Amino acid sequence: MSFEERQILIIGAGPSGLIAAREAARRGVDVLVVEEDSEIGVPCHCAGLLSLRGLKRLNVSVDGSYVQNRVRGAFFYSPSGLSFKIERQNPVACVVDRSALDKYFASQAARSGAEIRLNSRVQDIRLEKGYVAAKSKKEVFKASIVIDAEGASSRIVRAAGLKPTNPSYLLPGFQLDLYGVDVDPNYVEVHVGSKVAPGFFAWVIPLSSNSVRVGLGCRKANPKELLQRFIERRFKGEEYEILMSRSGTIITSGPIERTFSNRLLIVGDAAGQVKPTTGGGVILGGLCGAIAGKVAAEAVNLGRFDEDFLRLYEESWRKKLGREFKYMLWARRILNALSDHMIDKGFELIIKEGFQEVISREGDMDFQSGIILELIRRRRILRMLLPLLRLLTPSSQ
Repeated sequence: MSFEERQILIIGAGPSGLIAAREAARRGVDVLVVEEDSEIGVPCHCAGLLSLRGLKRLNVSVDGSYVQNRVRGAFFYSPSGLSFKIERQNPVACVVDRSALDKYFASQAARSGAEIRLNSRVQDIRLEKGYVAAKSKKEVFKASIVIDAEGASSRIVRAAGLKPTNPSYLLPGFQLDLYGVDVDPNYVEVHVGSKVAPGFFAWVIPLSSNSVRVGLGCRKANPKELLQRFIERRFKGEEYEILMSRSGTIITSGPIERTFSNRLLIVGDAAGQVKPTTGGGVILGGLCGAIAGKVAAEAVNLGRFDEDFLRLYEESWRKKLGREFKYMLWARRILNALSDHMIDKGFELIIKEGFQEVISREGDMDFQSGIILELIRRRRILRMLLPLLRLLTPSSQ
């Protein structure tokens, strides 16, 4: 068994871990990323719909070969079939090949000076005097600081004595890529309701005018069975070919209580840094990863790996994103508590008030707190939600 010393060890080569590696390595420190799988970005569990603004926030080109399509709006459908549209004149989001995007993040990290090692699964981690020992099947790493970017099922969070993501907020998801269907390539579809996807929603994301990525997440149900029924209704009479299937876990919990410890930072899905409203984690998790990389590099340069210093990581990402996570979690809990009838009433009010025009004009796919607050300030919507709002105020989160 080999033994090696590293300054920063990052466990997991998803977007958050690779962005952390990029930012740390840019600052001239020694960075090693270890990934248990044999290929970056494989297997893929993501729907791959990302805002153009969010990619720019991550310093990622919106013209890369990983971009499969661009969309400028979305149709939302209620349980009874009511619908409204939000749109911009120009594209606001793109559909990406997540495997290719992750490889791009890896190339950024490598160009910055980080080393990436595949087929290396960390099995055990423990805090020793003056370093962290991380053990894989063939290697033992002695690191000054570890960044945990394992994902939702992180073992390191528990091993460090931190409180992990609440499993009741982890939902099963399933999706298929279909070819041979007729869709508008400019618009995503979101379908809600207990018969479609209890506890979450179904999505139709166009890859082109004749291919889509269609999937759903749900609570206390079988996502494969629900998705098959949804596809039969949505694409009735169309002869399509299934190109690819994916399954995964959708995180709707919001961040864990604490994302740092001595010589340890937690980022991305492992930290619950995922939008509770949609389950999307690339952009906000990536922003947190960038902060983690910068703080870890500073810790190495100063020789400060104690909790008092590493607290800076949590203070920084909560200052930047805490409000967003708070209100998106609040919105998710309200949505989970609404009956199909109340959802239909909400659609009626949004359409009657013309609120879809406000969302189109002012909405941000990643920073959603402003539009959430604007929505509940509408008198009629507030009156409908008042009983729930009394129970689910942000201060109670």
